[in-house]
Amino acid sequence: MEVLAAMLLAPLVGSCATSGQTVSEDAGGTVEAVGALPGEEGAASREDGETPPGTEAETGREPTAGFDFDSLVAVIRAEAAEPRERSILPFGVKWTPVTPVEGSAIAFRVLQPLGGMEPEAVVGSFAGGVVRFARLGRAWVGLAAVPIDTHGEQTLNLEFRFGDGSRHEQSMQLDVSSRVWDETSLSVAPRYSSPPAEVMDRIARDRDQIRGVLDRSSPEWLLDGPFRTPRPFDVTAEYGQKRVFNGELQSRHTGLDLRGQVGTPVSAAGRGRVVLTGDFYYSGNGILLDHGLGVYTGYFHLSEILVSEGDLVDAGDLIGRAGATGRVTGPHLHWSLWVDGTGQDAGSLLQMDIPETRPQ
Repeated sequence: MEVLAAMLLAPLVGSCATSGQTVSEDAGGTVEAVGALPGEEGAASREDGETPPGTEAETGREPTAGFDFDSLVAVIRAEAAEPRERSILPFGVKWTPVTPVEGSAIAFRVLQPLGGMEPEAVVGSFAGGVVRFARLGRAWVGLAAVPIDTHGEQTLNLEFRFGDGSRHEQSMQLDVSSRVWDETSLSVAPRYSSPPAEVMDRIARDRDQIRGVLDRSSPEWLLDGPFRTPRPFDVTAEYGQKRVFNGELQSRHTGLDLRGQVGTPVSAAGRGRVVLTGDFYYSGNGILLDHGLGVYTGYFHLSEILVSEGDLVDAGDLIGRAGATGRVTGPHLHWSLWVDGTGQDAGSLLQMDIPETRPQ
């Protein structure tokens, strides 16, 4: 250790011998703080020929003129151990889709600046909802919902939480575009436009069961790479479409309909866990996948369900087959997305940049 320290300190020692500066000045301290180093007086050979204490005769080390080596090392170590203020640099933020639109989810990526403090957690809010982030390498990724009828300037608020208990806040403005919603008239069996009294309890149970899942947020981020379309992207009905059933305006379309004949394959849009399967009055046979941190996708009107609750599936895995169960006018896949419990356009998932690196 002493040999290594001597090598590291050689330039400093040489500077002292040639410039006339004190050891304390070259070490970055002050004369008052360092003081006279022990053994400084009498370190040179005495006129009487006696060898002063602490020199080569006693220690076996070649004498160093003008100061005590061990004391210098102690001074430098002490100064290095002093706490130094670490900076919190501004975090970079990217988002996709680049142009946010009402009713469409946004993926935010928060970039860790080089040389700044690294947070242990990042939490955020946007357009009245919560944004939950997962760490992926040196970045943090999270999805945000933009509810229908939310447009114009919206604020992304971020809070960074550090291991020492400190916090840092940062915010920025995004401009969300408005959207024109289509309207369509559909003819369905009367039992779906005006359900009989005996099925009202079932409808309420279906709603509570699905809502009970969507209101939970699992802490694990399961996505690994970008979302995929669960069927060829041939849209037969857009998300948010106003629906008139049998002459009566009843709802908005809460999903995105993709063409598919009975029995055609339906795959998982992204890595996730099967958290709910069932036969629902309006939605028919359906599957809910949990992708983590409050992000869910749904697959409805299926003719077959090929997975079980608890299964972990990857993007592209076969999970069911398209059908015409529930309230439909023909066979297709009804593909849904929820972020923080809010229904969103599932098609916006295909415009998101989701890293393939799994969380640390």
